Amino acid sequence: MRTTNMNERITFYSIGPGVTEDGVPIDSTEIQEFTVWAEVPKLPIREFVSQGNKIGYRKESPVFIIAFKTKKEIESNWRIKWRNTMYEIKSLDPDYKTKDIIQISTQEAVQ
Repeated sequence: MRTTNMNERITFYSIGPGVTEDGVPIDSTEIQEFTVWAEVPKLPIREFVSQGNKIGYRKESPVFIIAFKTKKEIESNWRIKWRNTMYEIKSLDPDYKTKDIIQISTQEAVQ
């Protein structure tokens, strides 16, 4: 694992019950869990050429690579905030063999 490539800050949010500023209970609110450094790998040229007809392909569904050990275990129903945009987690791929990274595939969340 090369931590020098982890130069983007992402924040994990869980969705749970909460209370508004007026004291009214609501069903779903974003609760900040923790923040980590992540790598957002570039798209290989082969994929870029084959996905050329999908404008905005990478921005709408980035892949994040983070360190294996985190403060809490990441749940698949959490969301990730990166560069003021919220993303839903589509898949988690922890590397159990070397226990050094977790690869997270995401999709931009519909507000």
